[in-house]
Amino acid sequence: MNKATLQGLSAGIIFSTAIFAGFYYGTGANAGHAPTTEEAKELLVKKGFVVSSPTDEGEIASKPSKNADKEKQKKQDVNPIQETKEKEVSKKEDTIVSYTLKVKSNMTTTEITQILAKEKIIDDAAGFEAYMNEHDFSKNVQIGVFVVTNNMTYRQLAHTLTH
Repeated sequence: MNKATLQGLSAGIIFSTAIFAGFYYGTGANAGHAPTTEEAKELLVKKGFVVSSPTDEGEIASKPSKNADKEKQKKQDVNPIQETKEKEVSKKEDTIVSYTLKVKSNMTTTEITQILAKEKIIDDAAGFEAYMNEHDFSKNVQIGVFVVTNNMTYRQLAHTLTH
C-alpha cells in the first residue's frame, strides 16, 4: 500500500462517517423525550413496581407496626436484675483504650505485638503476630507513630501499621 492509497482510504472513512452523522442528526431519530411523571408511574406499574407518593410514605411511617408493640412488651417483661447485669457488662466492654505506638527502625512484629498486648490493645499477642505473618503484613510495617485502640480488629490494626 502506498501513500496515495492510504490517503484515499482515510478520506473514504471520513466521508462515510460524515454521511452517517448527517442522517443521524438530521432525521431527528436521536431526539428522545423525557417521560412525564404520569408516564413514568404507568411504566413502573406495568413492570410490577408499587408506586407511592411522598404523602403516602408519611402515613405509612407514622403508623406503628405490630412488631414494635411486641418488642415493647418484651422489654417491659425483662427482669430488672438482668438489666443491671447487662449495664455492668456493657460498661466493661465500652471502655476504649487508646495508645500511641511508636514503631522504630528494625522493630520486629514480635516486639510490636508484645507492646500492644502489654497496653491491653490486643488480648492475644501470638494470635495477632500469626495474623500479621499469614497475611504478609509483617513485611510491610512502617516506621512512625500510630494511634491504636482496643476496639480495632486485627485487620484494622494491620492496615494502620502498614500504611
